[in-house]
Amino acid sequence: MSLEGKVIAITRPERQAPELVKLVSKLGGKPYVVPTVEIKPPRNRRSITRLINKILDEQIDFVIFMSINGVAGLIESSENLELKANFLEKLDRATIVAVGPKTRKEFEKHGVKVDIVPLRYSSEGIAESLKKLNIKGKTVAIPRSSKSSKYLTQELEKLGANVLEVPIYECTLPTDRSKVLAFINDLLKGKIDVLTFTSSFTARNLFEIASEYAMIDEFRESLAKPIIAAIGSTTQRTLEELGVKVDVVPKEYTIEAMMDAVVRHVCHDRNSR
Repeated sequence: MSLEGKVIAITRPERQAPELVKLVSKLGGKPYVVPTVEIKPPRNRRSITRLINKILDEQIDFVIFMSINGVAGLIESSENLELKANFLEKLDRATIVAVGPKTRKEFEKHGVKVDIVPLRYSSEGIAESLKKLNIKGKTVAIPRSSKSSKYLTQELEKLGANVLEVPIYECTLPTDRSKVLAFINDLLKGKIDVLTFTSSFTARNLFEIASEYAMIDEFRESLAKPIIAAIGSTTQRTLEELGVKVDVVPKEYTIEAMMDAVVRHVCHDRNSR
């Protein structure tokens, strides 16, 4: 089973694309990187400094990390404050929740033990895991994107937790739109076989840019041809809200599982002809 000859569009931020590029190439596909998202530090970092100080003072019971970006952003901020060693030591005393194995591995690089990784690598999976614990009255910090869904915060508040949501990074539209516009033109010409989305931001931003350049109607029509793959249910819902039919959603929310599911879908299409 392979993706031989298939052009696979990767909508991840440029710095996060190489892993998926390597995977697509290994499967015989032709990776096409179209960075629809740019990761930037927040303009106001006061809330990050407050969170670091609360962790240093051991005022946080649980810290939930939804991505590698959250881990890297918080540790880098502690380093900028020249508090990294002490911060990591105190962070290790809290209960650390990582959304998935890659986020856990990012912590392991810094010698911090992750206590909980949910069975489902998603906000829903984290909520299910924490429902099994008594978190009533506990202070739970979630360092994450400034535009994230409120689902997890609301679920944890229902369980009686005091939730502190801290914007640790921003997912913005790319400053340079040229690669996205070139991609949309190639999509309109039918040159893309598979379009992958690894977050809701990657989908929304692509639509926003198409709309910004008055290409939205043709863009929507062109999405009927390629296979559309979403890494998980949240991204799938976002695409469906945007009017896109999603063909592939893996059972496990990882890029490896997503590409395995894409390969199976492509092979099924070939065999059914």
